[in-house]
Amino acid sequence: MWSDCDADERRIEVEQMSENGTAALKHPEAAGLHAMWSALRGGRPAPFRAELDAGKIGSKAPFLAIFEHVGPSNFRIRIAGDRLNRWFGLELRGMSALSMVAGPTRNHVQAALNRVVAEPAVAVLEGAARAADGQSTAFEMVFLPMRSDFGRIDRVLTGLWLIDPPAAVPCPFLLDVEKVRVLDVATEVSSPQEAVAARVTRSIIERLGDSAEASPLVEATRETPAAAHPAADHSTAAPTTAQTGGLRAIDGAGERTGEVRRGHLRLVKD
Repeated sequence: MWSDCDADERRIEVEQMSENGTAALKHPEAAGLHAMWSALRGGRPAPFRAELDAGKIGSKAPFLAIFEHVGPSNFRIRIAGDRLNRWFGLELRGMSALSMVAGPTRNHVQAALNRVVAEPAVAVLEGAARAADGQSTAFEMVFLPMRSDFGRIDRVLTGLWLIDPPAAVPCPFLLDVEKVRVLDVATEVSSPQEAVAARVTRSIIERLGDSAEASPLVEATRETPAAAHPAADHSTAAPTTAQTGGLRAIDGAGERTGEVRRGHLRLVKD
């Protein structure tokens, strides 16, 4: 059984990532995940969770997890790949995201997750995956912000890979974080105009998301594909008029001053 140390902060390296910092990711699969996420989001602050599919994820799936921001500084593991469950020795789904991290460094990981969904930002964690018998292996972990179907940035696409792992990976283990790098998503866009647009879009989405009420029937056990709930595009959708049998709506009804005109149907003959 694990016996965590006291949750007092240990000094670790925390830095603001440079604009090309994500290009220096050590593990090729981590770099590939970031490239896929960047392609999905385009110039937006974050892509939708429903935009992910098995074809895009490919062989990365066993190493991925999705965290959900369910409250202030509270992130839950919504889904986790088979390899992650094996490495940590238990079913991670439904547990706190911090259950993957050794006690002394949890505060730093919590702060990084808060920034990922709030700014939004990309975070890269490095350190050692330590087993109960003291064996350790270097790891690289990536946090990437995503939106739920309601438009709020409250999902974190997470990838975890071991760097040069031994033939027999010592597990179960916990993550002993030694370095945290964070990059504001707005600095990753290709032009100042896109940076401004990203900030404006993020502000609008956050205001709309705060007023949205989630149905208890939505997202009960898994994410709903976007195709099942297509978003309405009011800027391009053409108005339609429903007609029934021999009834049709016509204009030309008289109006009285000071009265609000009410829509009605009039029966006419062709």
